[in-house]
Amino acid sequence: MEQVMTINKIKKIIQNDYKRRQEIIIAKRYYNNDNDIKLKGILPDSTDPLRNADNRISDNFHEDFTDEKSAYIFTNPVLFDLGDKELNNKIKEVLGDDFKYESNNLCINATNCKVAWLHYWIDNDEKMPFQYATVETEEIIPQFKKGLKRKLGAIHRYYQDWEEDVYGKIKYYVWYEYWDETHCEKYKFRGKLDGTGLTHLPEFDESFEHNFGTVPFIEFRNNKKQTDDLKKYKDLLDIYDKVLSGFANDLEDIQQLIYILENYGGEDLKEFLGDLKRYKTVKTETGADGRTNGGLKTLQIEIPVEARKTILEILEKRIYKAAQSLDMDNSNFGNSSGVALKFFYRKLELKAGLLQIEFERGFNQLIRAILQYLGITDYKTINQTWTRNMISNDLENAQIAVESKDVISDETIIKNHPWVEDPEDEYEKVKKQKEEAQKRQQDIFKNAGGFQDEEDNDSTDKNEADTNKE
Repeated sequence: MEQVMTINKIKKIIQNDYKRRQEIIIAKRYYNNDNDIKLKGILPDSTDPLRNADNRISDNFHEDFTDEKSAYIFTNPVLFDLGDKELNNKIKEVLGDDFKYESNNLCINATNCKVAWLHYWIDNDEKMPFQYATVETEEIIPQFKKGLKRKLGAIHRYYQDWEEDVYGKIKYYVWYEYWDETHCEKYKFRGKLDGTGLTHLPEFDESFEHNFGTVPFIEFRNNKKQTDDLKKYKDLLDIYDKVLSGFANDLEDIQQLIYILENYGGEDLKEFLGDLKRYKTVKTETGADGRTNGGLKTLQIEIPVEARKTILEILEKRIYKAAQSLDMDNSNFGNSSGVALKFFYRKLELKAGLLQIEFERGFNQLIRAILQYLGITDYKTINQTWTRNMISNDLENAQIAVESKDVISDETIIKNHPWVEDPEDEYEKVKKQKEEAQKRQQDIFKNAGGFQDEEDNDSTDKNEADTNKE
């Protein structure tokens, strides 16, 4: 097997990727409520006697918007239908219990990092050999083939590792992996992720082949433009944090009075503070004319409260608008109709719909990889059902379902009923329930003498024939 990567080429790739990694790290910092205000603050560089407080208030708007989007889309897992119930159950079995968890991770990564990546592999030591997991976006550098179709040609993955020796000293390592359609190459270096000073450790190099016939990584983009959500409102968030932190600083600083002394008669500042505390007075010098030339004044900070309150309100509205998020302060939707509630969700739905378009392609690739693993080629299409986690008028939806009886199929009604989470399972329950009800009805008729089974009918016909014969 021919080696594709060289050590110098690997080092250059890692070094040139610094800027992209930093952009991702910044977005993840904001998701963890560690905004730029935490690093910089708002105090001027020069010492200001009126400014001692240094509050650095970081608001978690971005975390709320990201979690809201993910919960809205993936609280109810995506359902797959290949037109065959047995095949659907096999797909569900391979996806396992982690599918909803990984879907949520993919959504958060795509929102923060422009794109998310899912890696799949075969592990024969597991009960279910087909395994898959989300890979952190900053670890992945994709390499696409030339052409009109966006087709993945290779993946460069590198990540930090470390170990502690017997003396408690930390040694840092960098692992690098190259994946293409047939094989994987893996290298180990001593050093850190900045790419400088990396020392190759050839004794850990390894290479192996895989049988997927494609690069076993799947791309999940946040939107067609491949942009992150933070970019739309980061500037507004930074201003909001500065105004709020400055407001808190002023409130803290206003409690401190600045004393202005004129011709103070004491020797030092310590004596002044002692006289002020003990006698509630201070002495000042007397001029030649016998008049007092000294004095004591105080200086206090004035806070423009209304101006700051106004700008914070304006910024908050602009942030919600830019984020296409729900206005949680709106309390006018208590008993609203379904149309009004959908109108309330219109901006969030627009953002979610753009992500869904991109994620549908990624999930189709995952299902095809599973079908290849199962050795199944006889299938037509892959249908996906997405269910939003939104406030709804359940009474109205249930009434629509009842009124749709005999107009559309029971299967469609069940699929769109507000209380149903798994349409296939619910359809089978309804079918079984109808069969049991029909059986009970038959038993009632039979016990009442209004129904005879085939043996009773045959016996009756035979008796009547014998009577006629006599």
